[in-house]
Amino acid sequence: MTLSPIRIASLSLATVAAPAYAAPGDARMLDLDRSGGCELSIAGAGKAMLLRASGLIPGETYRFTLTNGDMKPVAFSAYADSQGGLIEYYIPFRLNRDGGTVRVNIAAARCSLAAQADWDRGVATIP
Repeated sequence: MTLSPIRIASLSLATVAAPAYAAPGDARMLDLDRSGGCELSIAGAGKAMLLRASGLIPGETYRFTLTNGDMKPVAFSAYADSQGGLIEYYIPFRLNRDGGTVRVNIAAARCSLAAQADWDRGVATIP
């Protein structure tokens, strides 16, 4: 698998942030898609998104695509884990943008899934 600079940067940022967002109780469901016994969910807790799929065939190749507004899509092929799933963390950020919509697509042998969630950086004010 070849990783693009965007993918490397998003994974690097997510790895740093992952411990703060890994607990299931911290995240709330933002979107969910089910098809052919598979499931794709986007959950969020603060500034990070947890992307999780299940129901894939263990070890099968799937195609993952993530878009965030008009940016070049993050797209790669990978293998489902030994339980037929995948977990990715994503920190939505766009220069000069306060928000947008993240769209995730998974294409595998027996299912195609799509989910999306809005994000907002918000404006911090100091009283």
